[in-house]
Amino acid sequence: MSNKWTALGVLPSVNVKPGYFSSDYLSLVGVADPRYQEALVNGPNLVQFLGKFEGSHGELLRPSLLIRSDAYPDRPTAEAISSFRDIVVASIVLDVRVRTVTWRRNVGPVYADSFDIYPWMISPDGRRLVSENAAHWAIHDLDRFRGTASPTVPVQEVGHEPAHPRFFAQLYSLWKARYIEGSDNWSSRAVLRSLNMVTSALRLSSATGSSESFYDYGRALALWVSAFEILVHPGPAGTVNRQKVLDLISSIPWRSKILLDETHQAGFGGANVGTVRLANALYAKMYNLRNDFLHGNPVEPAAFRLLNATSILDYPAAIFRMALSTVLPDPDEIAADDVIAEKRTRDEYWLSIQQTAYKNDCEECLQAAVKPRPADDE
Repeated sequence: MSNKWTALGVLPSVNVKPGYFSSDYLSLVGVADPRYQEALVNGPNLVQFLGKFEGSHGELLRPSLLIRSDAYPDRPTAEAISSFRDIVVASIVLDVRVRTVTWRRNVGPVYADSFDIYPWMISPDGRRLVSENAAHWAIHDLDRFRGTASPTVPVQEVGHEPAHPRFFAQLYSLWKARYIEGSDNWSSRAVLRSLNMVTSALRLSSATGSSESFYDYGRALALWVSAFEILVHPGPAGTVNRQKVLDLISSIPWRSKILLDETHQAGFGGANVGTVRLANALYAKMYNLRNDFLHGNPVEPAAFRLLNATSILDYPAAIFRMALSTVLPDPDEIAADDVIAEKRTRDEYWLSIQQTAYKNDCEECLQAAVKPRPADDE
């Protein structure tokens, strides 16, 4: 017997094309998905509600939906919903950030704000609108409602690239173990908590959507460093420090020589300067800037710029994506030796290469931290 799907929330700022972000319990779907259509049938007045969403200039929107199946044992908690959105954001926005740096153009939703759930939703009986959050609890009539997308980020499409279904499946298994099966494994909890911090770090730095200041940059950088620290935290009996994060970054199996060479200077407090790998040097700069910013030490906007004038904030997404892939290695990744030994086929190997192309993207992104900027960026 198939599951029955009902709508939990509306995401008007993103148009989800693929059906990657789905499970037996929660799914994020776009208008072309059959489950979307089923949710419309199962939601009284939901069609009328969705039909009232417009862009800032009156254009009709097709909001995506967060939907729940009747297989979910209880109504999802706010924490479970937030965590599910975090794993979707990680499966899309991290790689969009990386490609935006390497391709020097927008290739999808760059900010987690695109995945915000609209504060108003039609009630299950379809009779009224309800809004409930930390700021207010309110009800209203559907007839007078006019829905809008986010005023600060553009409505964007999520296509088949650079979304990662296998990565989502890995993260979803952690989510399911915690929120459906009730497991309280520390390493899984650490990953999910870390991703929640990443979602915050990936938000538009300026809440108003106007020009950003270096105060906004400092706050975003602090969130990134926190995400790394949460990821490597050993649990209630242990502590975390800069070196544990650096040890994880050192364990990443980089491929390119520029990322393997320990020739990049990094400051470790006072006159202590060492030569380390590029990713470690970038994290050390992030860590030092975070401390100066949050502790109120003198810090200037120029400190966020590297020697080639790129921003330090261009690189945390690539380092974190690779760190996370080291903590959670892809069980389906195929090595060339597997093909040579005839354990796997060439077609399987080619598919694996396509699914792990993000590693090349991340390395190319980090190399931009030390290469001269292209002439059209000057």
